[in-house]
Parts: sequence; C-alpha cells; structure tokens
Amino acid sequence: MPLKGSAANWRLVRSVACLCLPTIAVVAFGVRFLVVDVPKMVRDEKARVLAVSERAAKAMRDDPASADFVWERGRGVVRGVAEYGEYPADMSWKDWRPHSGTKRRDMWGWREFAGGRLVWSRGVSKQDMNVVYARHTDIEERDYATIFYVFGVAFLVVLVVVTCVGVKYFIDYVKSRDDFMAATAHDLTTPLAAMRYMIGRDDGEARNLNERMLRLVGNIKDFMHLGGRRPPPAREPFDIVKTYREAYSLFREDFRDLFDGGDVAVEFADGASEDSGLMALGDETTTMQILWNLLGNDLKYAAPYGAVKVVFSRRGAFARVEFVDEGKGMSPGEMSKAFDRYYRAKTVLESGKGGFGIGLCTAREFAEAMGGTLTVRANEPRGCVFTLELPAP
Repeated sequence: MPLKGSAANWRLVRSVACLCLPTIAVVAFGVRFLVVDVPKMVRDEKARVLAVSERAAKAMRDDPASADFVWERGRGVVRGVAEYGEYPADMSWKDWRPHSGTKRRDMWGWREFAGGRLVWSRGVSKQDMNVVYARHTDIEERDYATIFYVFGVAFLVVLVVVTCVGVKYFIDYVKSRDDFMAATAHDLTTPLAAMRYMIGRDDGEARNLNERMLRLVGNIKDFMHLGGRRPPPAREPFDIVKTYREAYSLFREDFRDLFDGGDVAVEFADGASEDSGLMALGDETTTMQILWNLLGNDLKYAAPYGAVKVVFSRRGAFARVEFVDEGKGMSPGEMSKAFDRYYRAKTVLESGKGGFGIGLCTAREFAEAMGGTLTVRANEPRGCVFTLELPAP
C-alpha cells in the first residue's frame, strides 16, 4: 500500500470491515441455522412422516378392505396386486421396518419406495396374526439435511469468495487512487516549485497564485496521509475582500473579454467597505477555492448572457459574499439539486461547457466545514444569486 500514515491504514481497515459486515452477519446466521434449526427441521419432518404413516396403518386396521394387497405368511400375496415387486413368503417382520416390537399384535411399519411409501399393518385378531395389510401411499420424507447442508454450505462458501474478491478489488481501487494522487501531487510540486524562482519579485499576483497552488498540492498530500479525508480547515481571521481580489485576478482577462474591457462590479453594504474590507473567520486557502469555483461558474454560464456583480456585506455574526448574475438562471427544481454531486442543470448541458458537476458540491462542503453556508436563490428578473456566508471574527 502506498499509504504510510496509520490514520490512512486504519481508515482502510474500517472500510474493509464495513464491506465484510453483511457477509459476516449472513455467515453467522447461516451457521446457526445449519447447526440449530436444520436438525430440528429433520426431527420435525421424521415426526410428521411417522404420524401420517401411523394414521394410514390404523385406517387399514379399522377397514382391511382399504388395503391395496394382503400378504400372508407362507402364502405370499393372497389378495390385491403388489405393484412394487414380489414379497417372499418367509419374509420376517423385521424386513418390513416395524415401528412397534415384533411381539406386539398391533405392530405396523413401512417400506420406502421411489415416489412414496408402502405402509403395512399386522392383523390384530388371533386368526389374522400372520396376515399383513399393505397400502401404497404418496408419503415422502423430505431430506432437509441434504438440501441445506449441501446447498447451504455451498451458498456460504460462494458468498465468502465473492466478498473476498470484492474486498480485493476495493483495495486495488484505493491503491490505484492513491498512486494516481501521489503521482499527481509529485508532478505538480516540481514545476510549481520551479515557477516560484522564475517569477519576478515584482510580480506579486503571480507569486501569490503560485503559493496558493503549492498549498492546494499540499492539501492533496494531507488528504492521502489522512486516509481519504480532507484536513480540517484553519479558523483564522482574514480579509475576504482581499482574498476575492486575489481569486479574481485569475479570471480578470477572461471577464474583460466578455465585458468589453470592464470588470465584474463590486459593491459594499452593511459594515463592509473598500477601505476596511470585510473580515471573516476560516481558512483563507479553502475560501480561495470556493471563490475560484463561483467565479469560474459565472464566467462560463452567466457572463456570456448578462451582467455579473459581487456584493460584500455583514449580516449578524456572518460575513456575506453574494455573486449576483443575470444569466439564464435555473428552475426551482434545478436550484434544489444545484449542490448535488455530479448534477448539471439543463441550461448547463445546453451550453456545451465542460465539467463534472462536483464544483458546487465541493464548495458547499468547504463552506460548511468552516461553519458557514453556500446557498442559491433566483435573481429578478432573471439569473441566480449564490451566497457564501462565513463566521465573522
């Protein structure tokens, strides 16, 4: 495994354990069923067959005419037809599987045949002691032991094998994911570190962007060391207006191309201003990723169809940033799913723009991890308003 941290390994162990829990539960239930319930079912089935056979034997004793044939010692079959073969005249009672002892006058028993059972009953009167009445019945004892022990054990074995194969594929998937992320982080770190020395000292925006990218690569490494969990965001005061300016610099030229040289309008209200900024409490790098995502969405889906502006304000204990656009907007149903993973609105699909539908979902997760929110509502007369709120220090 490429993961070296104990947290990552324990997380993988827990995941594998959760995958195996259903199989463990089924196997435990199956073993109990085979050990406890199946023997009881076998005993109950024998008791059922015995009771039905005894009723058939008693019926012939009460009404000898109901027998299919009559066998007499020394003479063989004396009445009726023995459909299942010949019975020698010197056959002993024990060959007929008597249920009661051989000395009792009311003894009865049976012989097994394919598809049924031959039930017999000995005559009870003194003159009928050497006479046996027999009837062919469709009584058949179900072989629960063979059914459940063979097929049940085979099912449990197949289930365990399938689970082991599934766990192997899961571990291979995690390994391939971690190998990919490790290679990506390594391949990004090297050129970004080289870019740091190539950027001129006076190019502050480029240097800041380079540092942000290095931090993002560091987050990927932390994600791996924590076993697939994002590191907890920092909770430090920062100027969200300044962070926005830095994030906007990445998209400035693209917006200016769409707005004939103009920039996205910025407005301030309720305690926020250009000079004093707007302080928020959270992780500045994580907030930068949220702002990148919202600006990128506006650039692709809103700016080509109308104006875009950003409004900074403070509402109660939260710093608020609103991205107001006059694009095509979304229906109420689309807005309710806007933050679902992999969801893309109809207008987005019609635009032909690329994307996987994970940006807004990730942005909301980041906002909530910092104690804030990310929501969307309709703009009037058209467009959408995405609102980011973070705790104020």
